[in-house]
Formats: sequence, C-alpha cells, structure tokens
Amino acid sequence: MNNNDALTDIMPDGLPKILPAYEDGVFQALLTLPEANLALKSLISAVLDQPVKAVLLSKNIPAKRDKGAKREQYDINCIVDTENGEQCNLEIQASPMEGDNLENEHRNLKWRSVFNLCDLHSGQYGRGIMYGQFVRSYQVMLSNYRAFKEKPKIAERFTFRNLEGVELCDAVTAIFIDLSQAEELSKKPVSELSDIEQWAAFIALANEPEYGEVIEEITKQQEGIAVAKKTLYSISQNPDQRARFRSRRIWLQDRRHDIAAGEARGEARGEAKGEAKGKAEEKRDIAKNLLKLDIPIDQIITATGLSREEIKALSE
Repeated sequence: MNNNDALTDIMPDGLPKILPAYEDGVFQALLTLPEANLALKSLISAVLDQPVKAVLLSKNIPAKRDKGAKREQYDINCIVDTENGEQCNLEIQASPMEGDNLENEHRNLKWRSVFNLCDLHSGQYGRGIMYGQFVRSYQVMLSNYRAFKEKPKIAERFTFRNLEGVELCDAVTAIFIDLSQAEELSKKPVSELSDIEQWAAFIALANEPEYGEVIEEITKQQEGIAVAKKTLYSISQNPDQRARFRSRRIWLQDRRHDIAAGEARGEARGEAKGEAKGKAEEKRDIAKNLLKLDIPIDQIITATGLSREEIKALSE
C-alpha cells in the first residue's frame, strides 16, 4: 500500500486514516506502548540534547477515587538513564488553554509547566535522600502553536538564573518545543535538520498527506522516528484507539460549546441589564424634567412608572 494513499483515505467512521500524533491520547499511546520504547528514548534524547541509554516509564494514571485527577495527569512521565540520571515529564498541547493567546504569551501554559515541574521535582522527597542527591527534573511542553511573541527556537530551555544570567542550579529545567514551526522546517533538506527538528516535523505533520515524502525521508534519518511512524500507523488502525480519539474530540467540542454558550448567556444578560438600566435612566431624566415644570408628583408617577419615593429622591 502506498503511504500517501494511506494518508489520504478517510475511514468509514469519518476520521482520517492516520490520526494526528499531536493529539493528547494519540501522543501518549504513540510513546508508551511497549514496542515504542525506542521512539520514546529517541525523542527524549533529542529534547535533552544528550545520549539516553534507557527510559523507564513511571506510573501516571491517577487513582480512580480522585474524580478531578484526570486534569492533572501527566502525559508521559519517565525516569531517564543518562550519565547522571534524570526524570522527565512530556506533555503535548494541541490547542491554546482557555484564556491564553499570543498577546499574553500563553501565560497559563507556562505557569502550568512551572507547577508540573515543581511537583515533579518535589515528588522525590519520599526517597530518604539529601536535597543534593535529587536527580534533575525536566518538564517538556510540546505545543502545536506559537507560545512566545518573539519567534522562539524550536526548543527553548529555562532554568533558575539571576538577572545577570548566573545559574542558581541545574536541578530543574522547563523546555518548550514549538511544533508550529514544522511546516517551515519541512521546506529544508532533512539532512540539515537537527534531531529535535526532525521529531517536531514528524509529530506535527505525520498525518498530513502533502508531507508524506518528508516524513518518509525523516524516518530514514532516525530509527526512533521510524518506530514511531510504524506505531502511529498501528494505533490509527486500532478500533479502540480510534474510539478514544473520537470520544475525546467530542468531549473537546462539547467543552467549546459550553464555553461559547456561557459567553453568549453572559452577553445576553449584559445586554438585558444594560437595556433595563438605560430605560430606568430615561425614566428618571423625564421625571426630573417634569419636576422642573412643577408637574404634580401623581402625574409624574403615571407618566414614568416611578414610585413616589424615587421621584421625591430626584427632587432633593
């Protein structure tokens, strides 16, 4: 079967034949299935820009009794076997968080990353070790949109530093991967792309038919991405995975609907309140003018509908 044909087909369920790798559930399955460990190791090595010997997934499924835990669930949480040993949390954000935009530089996204990073690092407290023995912690956020006003590098790294740029320590690092640059990257020779650039292009474009040749070339460059591509195709043909994708898409649409409906209700109430306030002001203005003409209060009540007390208050 031709790869481009596979990408252009639409399944009977109405979903694309190849599911988008940047969608939360697909992304998690793509890198946490047993057969995808090489892909996960390859991605983390590219993100951390250092060799990774092995990756061990940590439990990231919240207890069932915690009804609100799903919102706090890590996408991919793992222990990384490098020279010093590290732990890493990978998250994917397909669309902006509520209230975020480029004007406020997606503040909520960044603050959530800081929260998750602090939570990840402080989670080592139960190991009975000294602070200096804590392993490094990395919070990696891959966003399918631009999160910085100034065009960022494909990977932006942040650590604790003072205003002069002197580093306090390298215990924690927040990394932001800008997948929105993928289309621009696809125009360059694949051989000139860095490992993380190749991964960004794959995650953002693997389900797009017009980039089939680019993706094919990338898989020849990196074995880990070749494994990811094979896994993505397998996931996309799995009925359960497709059902989860559809369910999440419906949930997201329901959420957007609820937000839009809430905003519409708020606007309607605001308009109604404003209209009522305007009419009340108009009645008071009429009453004031009638008082100036020495019109009896009883007649003003009839003309405006205001109470005797309201009219008396206007005359004071």
